[in-house]
Amino acid sequence: MKPVIDALAVHGWTADVDSRIRKLAPHEMAARVVRVDRGACDIATISGITRCKLGPRDSLVPGDWVIVEVDPSAQFVLTERVERTTEIQRVDATGTGNQTLAVNVDVMFALHGVDRPHRVGRLERLSILAWEAGVEPVVVITKIDLADQGESVISVDDAKAEVASMLADVPIHAVSSVTGQGLDELAQYLQPGSSVALAGESGCGKSTLVNALVGDSVAPTGRTRIGDNKGRHTTTWRELIPLGNGAVVVDMPGIRTIGVTSESAGTDRAYEDIAELALSCRFRDCGHSNEPGCAVQAARADGTLSDARWTSYTKLNREHAAESERAVERRQRDEARELLRKKRAEEPEAPRR
Repeated sequence: MKPVIDALAVHGWTADVDSRIRKLAPHEMAARVVRVDRGACDIATISGITRCKLGPRDSLVPGDWVIVEVDPSAQFVLTERVERTTEIQRVDATGTGNQTLAVNVDVMFALHGVDRPHRVGRLERLSILAWEAGVEPVVVITKIDLADQGESVISVDDAKAEVASMLADVPIHAVSSVTGQGLDELAQYLQPGSSVALAGESGCGKSTLVNALVGDSVAPTGRTRIGDNKGRHTTTWRELIPLGNGAVVVDMPGIRTIGVTSESAGTDRAYEDIAELALSCRFRDCGHSNEPGCAVQAARADGTLSDARWTSYTKLNREHAAESERAVERRQRDEARELLRKKRAEEPEAPRR
C-alpha cells in the first residue's frame, strides 16, 4: 500500500482500493467523495477535507473514489472517477431512468422503526436493490426503547418475525440509539475499511443511529410527525461519515418510493423458494395460474406459500417487466439521437453567401 495514502484510511482506504488506483502523477492525488453539491463536492484527501470543482458532466455520489489535481488557481479539479465496485440503484421518481443511491459499499442497513406501521415490503425492496448491486442487506429495527415504554406500533419480536417470514436469509438486528441496546451487534459490519449505506424512510432513525455509532452529534436529527410518526427530511443530502476506526457510513435522505430496476437478480434471490417450487411444475413454461400440475399453486392451496408472498412476487415481476420495456425504449431513443448527431456532423456545411 502506498504510504502517502495512509491518511485516507479513516475514510475507508484499503489494499483493494489501492490496487484499483492507477499510478499518480506528481500533481495528482487520490480522494474520496464525502458530499456532493451543485458544481462542487467535498472530498477527503491526505490533507483533510477540501472542496473540489466539478464539470457539468461530472456525475459523483458520496463514496466514490476519485483522482484530483490542483489547477493554476490552487483549486482541486476532478481528473477521473475510479471504477465503482458496487452501485445501488432504484428507478427514479419519474420512471424515466435509474437513480444511484450509494456506491462502493459492502453492506446496506435497511432501517425501520417500531413507532410506525410495519411495512415489510419496503424492507424487502431495499434488500432486493442491495442484492442486485452485489451488496449485503441487513435489516435494522430501530427505536426499540419505545417498545419498552409502550409507545411502539408493533412489538420487537413480532417485527422480527414478520421480516424473517419474507426475508429468511437477511440478518435482522433490533437496536436503540438512545439506550445503546443492540448496537454492539452492528460492529461486525463496521470493521476497518468497510463502507455501509443507511437506507429507510424519513424519521426511521438513520441520523440518530449515525450519531450513536460515531459517539457525537454529527448528523442532524428531527422530530416525527404526530399521528403517523412520519419524519421530515432531516437529512437532505447524502454524506459519507467516518466512524473513526476506518469504517464509514453513508447517510441518505429518507426514501419514499423504492422502484425496482430492470435487473431481476435481487428478486430471484428474495424468492428462491418460489423458484424452487417452479422446478417441480409439470410444464417447464408453467405460468403458475391455471395450469395442471402447478407446484406453485399447490403450495398456495396447502398454505406452504402465503398469498401475501405470492402477491408481492407477482407485483415485483410486473414492475421488472415494465421497467425492462422502458429501458429498451430509452436505449432506442438514445441510439436514434446518436445517429442523428453523427449524421448532422457528417453533413457538409452550407456555403456562406
